[in-house]
Amino acid sequence: MEQVKNYPLVSVIIPVYKVEAFIRECVDSVINQSYKNLEIILVDDGSTDRCPEICDDYALKDSRIKVIHKENGGLSDARNAGMKIATAKYWCFVDSDDVCYEKMIDILMKPMIEDETLTMSACTYTKFSGNWNNIFADKNTYFTEQIEPLSYMEKEDLWIVAWAKIYKKDLFNDIKYPKGRFHEDEFTTYKLLFNSQTIAYTNAPFYFYRQREGSIMSKNSFKRIIDTYDALKERIDFFSERNERKLYIITLIDFARHFKECVQYADINKDFFSKWEKELKNYSTEMFSIKQKIKYIFFVWFPGICTLIRNCKQIFIN
Repeated sequence: MEQVKNYPLVSVIIPVYKVEAFIRECVDSVINQSYKNLEIILVDDGSTDRCPEICDDYALKDSRIKVIHKENGGLSDARNAGMKIATAKYWCFVDSDDVCYEKMIDILMKPMIEDETLTMSACTYTKFSGNWNNIFADKNTYFTEQIEPLSYMEKEDLWIVAWAKIYKKDLFNDIKYPKGRFHEDEFTTYKLLFNSQTIAYTNAPFYFYRQREGSIMSKNSFKRIIDTYDALKERIDFFSERNERKLYIITLIDFARHFKECVQYADINKDFFSKWEKELKNYSTEMFSIKQKIKYIFFVWFPGICTLIRNCKQIFIN
């Protein structure tokens, strides 16, 4: 896409916290986007390493970059701080240890420029842990289509993440990321999609998601589980109140799947997991298809068997 003056400005918001080893790769991948009309907002969330200095150095080198230095408030608070000063009509979120393919914004913006009724444009992502340069070898084989938000939300967990998307800022008029919560996109993205009529979907992994050491049993693991539970409960209620039957079913199955994944850690707080299990068994599955009922019953009543099957599958795959 040849850069011209009337191409709309895109605000790229990058929260930064203790990623000294990765921040340069991330920011360089945004600076070097083929789409040049960018406002790049680096939000230093009270980082105690060299990230604040690195951010300031980038601002001196590129006039498109703005830097916010603030006290540590978490990822949601940092995103919200960037949103407050973003001036563009279109917003994009990038995590500071991840990397973007050089034409990602170019490709995602193309359908939004051609059709101003679109409120969101999304691509897929791929995971990496080492060198990202050769991840996506055939970058020319992809297609973009306009789809309903429901179709997008049926693409497993792909839809929930905040990144790998461009949004019209108007979607966020009454929506902010919840401060102090883990899995902040679980509380947010479904509302943005629900407020969208049609979105552009590109079936290629133009966003590179870095895998770093750590697990659900790391620091604050139980807080993460509680936040996931609360986010899914909110989503169930949201779709139930609006009589969105299919979205309600999808979320309820997701709620059961997360229970299945977390139940192996029930010794952390047995009362909490007992409450989760009771709630799941109280939900009606009358609207479910036979396949959905079977999946749901196994997640809720036989989580141990589900975990065993998953582990065996991994053994055979590896």
